[in-house]
Amino acid sequence: MLQDSISSLTRSPYLVLLAVLLATTGCGSSDGSDASVIEFIAQESDFECLTAQPRVRNLRIVNKLGRLEEALELAENPEAGRQFPVGTILQLFPGEAMVKRGGGFDPANNDWEYFELAVSAAGTTIRKRGRDDVINLFGGQCFGCHEAARDFDFICEKTNGCVPLPFGDSLIDSLQRNDPRCPTVATGFATEASVIAAVRAAGAADCRSARAGG
Repeated sequence: MLQDSISSLTRSPYLVLLAVLLATTGCGSSDGSDASVIEFIAQESDFECLTAQPRVRNLRIVNKLGRLEEALELAENPEAGRQFPVGTILQLFPGEAMVKRGGGFDPANNDWEYFELAVSAAGTTIRKRGRDDVINLFGGQCFGCHEAARDFDFICEKTNGCVPLPFGDSLIDSLQRNDPRCPTVATGFATEASVIAAVRAAGAADCRSARAGG
């Protein structure tokens, strides 16, 4: 009788479903051990209005696989060696993003995928995605900047070893508030185009050349 009951349970579709749910949600690990198993391939519809997203310091953060609380906790309490969960999307500017893709996409880069985006009131278009070929607002390679923060899952912020951005928090806030995908776009704020023009006109170096020069 007991053996029959056990056999019946192991054949239950509900038990199989429970096992799948546990494997994909409750058993995630912040040390990155789940990144080689789960894969999230971002689509254009995954990139949305920045001001509608949770914010930690300057970072706008979402997680498309239901692990937002874990992502926010790590952003609020950075710790060397920990990794963001797969499905996390991080943005400072509307036209750039880094996505924790997972699935062994790029182990040397903790499976982050970088994005160059075109944004408008109609939505988001992916211009370029990947690693080495994706260029940031200032003409530098995204990975070339972020690799200095390898110990902190490649998240630069201000204290993780990356070359500082050539402008302050107020301009980052201005760019986020001017995101054209948002229902109500604030007026009188900077646009990415104006920032790019000003930075390049000032001759700001990209991350790699700035690092090489000390």
